[in-house]
Amino acid sequence: MPDFQAFIAIITTILVFVTGVALKYETIQFKNYELPIPQWAGLSFAGVTFTFVVLDQILRGFVRLEEVQRRDEERNRRDEEARARKADAARTEDERIKATERETRRTRIETRYRTAIARFQLDPSPIHRTQLADILALLEEYQDTL
Repeated sequence: MPDFQAFIAIITTILVFVTGVALKYETIQFKNYELPIPQWAGLSFAGVTFTFVVLDQILRGFVRLEEVQRRDEERNRRDEEARARKADAARTEDERIKATERETRRTRIETRYRTAIARFQLDPSPIHRTQLADILALLEEYQDTL
């Protein structure tokens, strides 16, 4: 579109010049030749020039509109990328928090297990045996998720 618009702008400029000459002079004299310019020619050039000026302005409007649309699309793309980066960062942070929670839970259960074994070895009473059995049942139940 800009190439066609540039072509129209050049033609319009030439037509403005020719119209100015056609309206200003009745004849153009060359060294050995005289070119008469009828009044209707100047008016015709003026009409054609006006048409090309209007076309040029319409095309300039389209070019500006395309530029505005391109800038809007670029801004929307950048905004979308920023939202995606924020979502990725939030997802990564959530995964890190969940991993930390799993590790903390695993460490807590492991500590309870070691404590229960130590108590049972020091004092093999029914209470310590029950605690050890409870922690072993917990380990068996959640062994895949820990």
